[in-house]
Formats: sequence, structure tokens, C-alpha cells
Amino acid sequence: MKKKIKVMIVDDHVIVQEGLKQLLELDDEIEVVEIANSGFECMHLLEKNANPDIILMDIKMKDISGIETTRLISRKHPNIKVIMLTIYTDDQYVTDAINAGARGFVTKDVKRDELINIIHHVMKDGSFLDPKITKCIVDQVKRGARSGRGTEKSYFTYRELEVIKALVAGHKDDEIAGLLHLSKHTIRSHMKNIFRKTGVTSRSQAITKVINMKIVSLE
Repeated sequence: MKKKIKVMIVDDHVIVQEGLKQLLELDDEIEVVEIANSGFECMHLLEKNANPDIILMDIKMKDISGIETTRLISRKHPNIKVIMLTIYTDDQYVTDAINAGARGFVTKDVKRDELINIIHHVMKDGSFLDPKITKCIVDQVKRGARSGRGTEKSYFTYRELEVIKALVAGHKDDEIAGLLHLSKHTIRSHMKNIFRKTGVTSRSQAITKVINMKIVSLE
């Protein structure tokens, strides 16, 4: 019997999770093996030996963004292929997702048969960019060429993202240390790295910067 494609769904809306699961499992060659409500839950499941072939990833979720989660997956689990499945088509989202390691970028109005075909295509080491947003990539490349520079960012470690999430939630250093079971010294070290990577000098500036960078969401 042909081996099924194992899929994980990462989305913070239950109705999307359930709808996608039912839709995908109409294909006999696809099995939804895990569902995560957030980027952190996705990483937790992967650390607990979840082993999907493909992850369908939303962009805006209740903690770290799907793009940052994709970046972590690309570093820690390079054999897993990520397809962004989202309502957002902003050119910066598209280019950031591809730079983070996404193998596909698809809008949520995709038809069932198209999505299944995309999953099979990406599974065979292909890639897919929704035709509706191809122009975004071209425009972004043109702007980068005109400005003479790319859109590189300093990327965060998993632990730094945990600290950022707690920081945005309003926790102080000692509270973050307690939440993450780390020493205050270690938290301060992570904070220094976050300040350096965001180019700021204060907590309030850091919070504003990571929100503007769409690394975390207040939703």
C-alpha cells in the first residue's frame, strides 16, 4: 500500500482546523496527523517526536507568527516542508515566508482539488506560489533592486521568541524567569540579544519593534 502523506495543520481557528482536516482526508493518500493552535504548540509537538511530511501554516496566530515558526522549523527540522495557507497576500509576508523556508504560499480561497495537488507537488520536492500573488514577488524584487539592499532581518532563537512573547504580555524579568524556568541572569542575556537584534535600547522600544515586525500578534 502506498505510504500516506502526513500533514500537520497549524492555525488558531478551530473551524479552519476541522474544515481542512475533513477536506484533506477525502484524499486516500493524505493523513492529518497533528493539529496545533499556535507556533509554540507546533514546535512543542515537533520536539515530542511529531513527524509530519508537510505543515500547512497560517501566518497570524496568537503568539509567534507563522513565518517565525517556519524559520525555526527550517533550522531544526529541515526535512519538513512548510506551505503557508493564509488570507494575507501582502508582498512582505510573501517574501518573508519564502526567505524563512516555506515551500509554498497559498491563499485560503484555494479549491480543494488544487490544495491536494499542491500538497502532492510539494511532497515531490516541488514548490508552489499562488498565481494571484506572483506579482508581489516581482514588485518586491524590483523595489529591493532600486534601493540597493535586501530585506534581511536578525532572526530569533526559539528561546528568544518565548521571551518576546512574555515581554509583549507585560511580564517583568523575574516573572519571565519564573514562567520559563530560567535564571534572571539568563533572561537578561536573552533581553540583550533581543535589543541588539531589533536595534533598540529599551523594553518599550523592543515591544513596539517586534509588533511592527509582525513577529508577534496582540490578537
